[in-house]
Amino acid sequence: MNLIDIHAHLDFKDYDADRAAVIQRTREAECGVINVGVDLATSKAVIKLAEENDLMWATVGFHPIDCQGDALTMGGVVEFENDWRELEKLAAHDKVVAIGECGLDYYRLERNIKSQTLDKIKERQIEIFEKQIELAVRLDKPLMLHVRDAYNEVWEILKRFSMVRGNVHCFTGDWEQAQKFLDLGLTLSFTGIITFANQYDEVLARVPLDKIMAETDSPLLAPAPYRGQRNEPLYVAEVVKKIAEIKDLPLPEVAAALLNNAIAFIGDLC
Repeated sequence: MNLIDIHAHLDFKDYDADRAAVIQRTREAECGVINVGVDLATSKAVIKLAEENDLMWATVGFHPIDCQGDALTMGGVVEFENDWRELEKLAAHDKVVAIGECGLDYYRLERNIKSQTLDKIKERQIEIFEKQIELAVRLDKPLMLHVRDAYNEVWEILKRFSMVRGNVHCFTGDWEQAQKFLDLGLTLSFTGIITFANQYDEVLARVPLDKIMAETDSPLLAPAPYRGQRNEPLYVAEVVKKIAEIKDLPLPEVAAALLNNAIAFIGDLC
């Protein structure tokens, strides 16, 4: 294995027309992939991908933007408790390497939502996030964290769980925020955003190499030179190259370190 894309969504409909070809290209390049669940249906789908393909693993969880009222999945309104019981069973699967993506996302909540409703939605996000943290601790699996406009709030919650492990996916915070997560023992992963935006260069330069992982968030956030196109796990190589450039280190050294970091995240399932 040469690379691992630690956060992708190959189950998304964006790949319905040519998923097999995308997977074949990924396999030929010896690139591992962790496909990430965002609700019950996608959690099942990414497990199926992991069962059917070498060098693929899965995470299962409930994305924060779908934790509004009793609605939980991207596909529609469902009963949370029924979904939760099913998710707990899926989480124990041999190829499930983490719980998530889970966390808090306040970015989409500040617009066109009355303050009383906003408070309830935030409370719901926190409640479901904490349940997933407890599940991760119980199963001794790390968290795949989604955090947007809520870094300090997530940090405040996580520091109450001394046993928690995890990765902050698509990190776009500042150095002060990064340091808080690093002090908790978490890793940070970066996407193709770093290939066309330089505001994260300082953070990347300061984060220890053994605390960094690379991802694509496919089909989103394609790196340069593929910006504007559908993203693919293979493009994680461009993220690795940019990390090496920013840290002014040889590419083979950085590639090997990031691969080892990802293998450590997956654990003995690799």
